[in-house]
Amino acid sequence: MSEEVWYETRLYFDPEQQGEDLGYLHPDDLYQQHQWVWRCFEQSDLTQADFMFRVDMTLPVPTVFVRSKRQLKAAIQGWKAVFSKGIEQQIGQGLVQFSLRANPTVDITLKGDKTRRHDVLMHAKKQAQKSNVDVSEAVDTAAKAWLEKKLKQGGLELLSQCIEFSNYKQHKIVKNNNPKAIHLSTLDYFGVAKVTDAQKLEQALLSGVGRSKAFGCGLLLIKPLS
Repeated sequence: MSEEVWYETRLYFDPEQQGEDLGYLHPDDLYQQHQWVWRCFEQSDLTQADFMFRVDMTLPVPTVFVRSKRQLKAAIQGWKAVFSKGIEQQIGQGLVQFSLRANPTVDITLKGDKTRRHDVLMHAKKQAQKSNVDVSEAVDTAAKAWLEKKLKQGGLELLSQCIEFSNYKQHKIVKNNNPKAIHLSTLDYFGVAKVTDAQKLEQALLSGVGRSKAFGCGLLLIKPLS
């Protein structure tokens, strides 16, 4: 197991605190979400984020999940925090329940052209339309295939009959009025997998899964089932 110290934090919104506004965690403003989470840490001279996060506003209580190399502030106005240190207790053999918000992408190189990054679902949709095959089935297959590949790299064997995915969204991110916007998509996965390699799983928990970790993607959440 890694000797690095990582912190697990869950922030639960406290509706009893007056005057708190959840607008800064709007699901369509991923850059503002990132900036808010950054401010939850003590000030430092870091120029690159050393944390992953996920904002979930659909739970009964709005919740922010954070995995970080530094501990968050002891008190964050408007939120109740549950802290834990390390991820070792999450890793073992057997089955785990997992949850992941991802930015599924694929790199495509066409003949005589440079490699371009594509949204996995949109790429599958366009290919299906060209081939005149069932679009919905093609998109579902592509979404599952991307996840299966990533989880296998992370020491997990996906139980394909126990997977759900939903909440697909396309985002346009503008940072500090920069005219060059960032375009990305997000998809929420939920399911059950079998641990096949604890070391690879640990790395996946620490490094994240897929791209766009700065915008609330890639944080793999697991819960042992056996």
